[in-house]
Amino acid sequence: MKSTKLLNWLKPFFVLSIICGFAFTATAQNYYPLEVGNTWNLESNDEAEKLTYSITGPEVINGQELNILNIVKSLTSDPTGEPTDHDRYFVTLNEEGILLHHTITDEGAYGIAEATFDPPVIFFPTALPVGHQWEIVTETELQLVGPVTSTSTIEVVAIEDVETAAGVFQDCAKLNIKRKAVTALAIIRFEFNQWLAPDVGPIKFEDVDQDVTYELQSYNLVEPSAEDMQPTEETTEEVAEEVTEETTEETTQETPEEGTEVEAPAEPTVEEPMVTETASFDLTLEPGLNMISIPLMPEEPYTAKSLAAMLEATLVIRLDVATQEFSTYTTLDEDDGFGIDGGIGYIVNTPTGGMAKFTGTAWANQPEAADDAPAAPTLSKNKNTWAFVVTSNVQGMEAGTGYILVAKNLRTGIIATESVINNAKRSSAVWADLNRNSVVEAGDKLEIALYDERGNIVSGPFQRTVSTDDIRNAFLDLQIRVGDVQPKDTILAQNFPNPFNPETWIPYQLSKPTEVTISIHNVTGQLVRTLDLGLQSVGSYMTPATAAYWDGKNAVGERVSSGIYFYTLQTADFAATRRMVILK
Repeated sequence: MKSTKLLNWLKPFFVLSIICGFAFTATAQNYYPLEVGNTWNLESNDEAEKLTYSITGPEVINGQELNILNIVKSLTSDPTGEPTDHDRYFVTLNEEGILLHHTITDEGAYGIAEATFDPPVIFFPTALPVGHQWEIVTETELQLVGPVTSTSTIEVVAIEDVETAAGVFQDCAKLNIKRKAVTALAIIRFEFNQWLAPDVGPIKFEDVDQDVTYELQSYNLVEPSAEDMQPTEETTEEVAEEVTEETTEETTQETPEEGTEVEAPAEPTVEEPMVTETASFDLTLEPGLNMISIPLMPEEPYTAKSLAAMLEATLVIRLDVATQEFSTYTTLDEDDGFGIDGGIGYIVNTPTGGMAKFTGTAWANQPEAADDAPAAPTLSKNKNTWAFVVTSNVQGMEAGTGYILVAKNLRTGIIATESVINNAKRSSAVWADLNRNSVVEAGDKLEIALYDERGNIVSGPFQRTVSTDDIRNAFLDLQIRVGDVQPKDTILAQNFPNPFNPETWIPYQLSKPTEVTISIHNVTGQLVRTLDLGLQSVGSYMTPATAAYWDGKNAVGERVSSGIYFYTLQTADFAATRRMVILK
């Protein structure tokens, strides 16, 4: 069975107008000759791949003759020239420009993808002045993946001379193509540049994101025949008359005479129920991070834990489309993690890579598309990563209190956060760039801290240096306990609750061991109460269990009246005052 990387099937729809850019420019200078037999051979700048374009046909589809643009990619190292990709595009030419009617692309295990344009769409108008811009929308559907909608914005950005191995070509049209493709996995964007030479065709193509350029090596153009010319007005009128006459005759023949009995409609055909067959699919996983979707629905539903065990993965990440938040599972988690569905993208980290075999039937669910997620080059193994998790089994959380785990990459300044609930067995903060740009590198220093719902640090901040083993696993495990605070500064925080009646807590943190007192005064400056806390160690005293407590009474045990009061934290080298309100 043919195996393929997950995002390979997206290629034809992301680059559709690039491909058509080779084929469908018809200006007064004929930037792309459409004669059957024309061929163009391009090669990548690293000499690894060949692109062969050819015009064949015509082929009759729905009663119309269409020429076919064949796009074949192959490896230069393969002497047989076996295609790695072969796509076909069905086109016609009229006075408006080039029209696209139909596309057929072979997506291997994902099946044959077809898109029909009814009515046909203009891919390239007759005139291409600098600054002219137009848009193309392609919709199709792939088995196992679902709908794919690609919107291409094409602009003529320059007319310039271009030198290639096949010669120097003057007055070439440079087209900039920006692509937005919406899938069940993500919204992905690409950018390309295409150069077309007058009376020659495609001479150069640049994949901006992948930093790969293809240049023309050789080409063969067939002399145009009279049949290949655009139809004249006279011919168009004759065809219209013939069609009108034929239509009239057919209408006359099909109209029943008076008194003729009309046959009753046939009984509706009862369709046989579809028999769901079990299939199998091999998925190739590269060492490191992979973005995948589950191709088949298994008999026994996957969980994050069972999927990780099957793939020998250390990490599984899921993007919640509705909230745009990440859910994570690591091999350190004790539970089964989240459920696994079809048509959803998952990031998995497989340190050794390999082949995974999936068996089952086609998925029935069709989730909504996720947000922007363009593809980009794979990163060097064990040096950097485009998805990384800081995970911890947080200890000592208080019931009813919310927490936030915050991790900051000190090199990039990018922060990852995760809300923590007190019944969670493990919590994780996630960096993930679906453009596949590096988010964490070996040697990066990460600062991790746990905050309570009032914004106070209740654990940390801790600094950890990312190792190559951490990159290999795509996560870093850290033990965090509420109250284990290593503050850089001594601070006095706002009391809680505030206003209050009759009691409140006064939080603070200490950067070094010291004697601590808190004095409380009324608005006239009169001392109401002194809380002598004694020698306190370095740490955070931010929770009800650790913060200073005031019961709302004065030094003789009497309840104080409503109003504004001031509390002052005093140490050997620090003093700070805040305001609080008693409201009865």
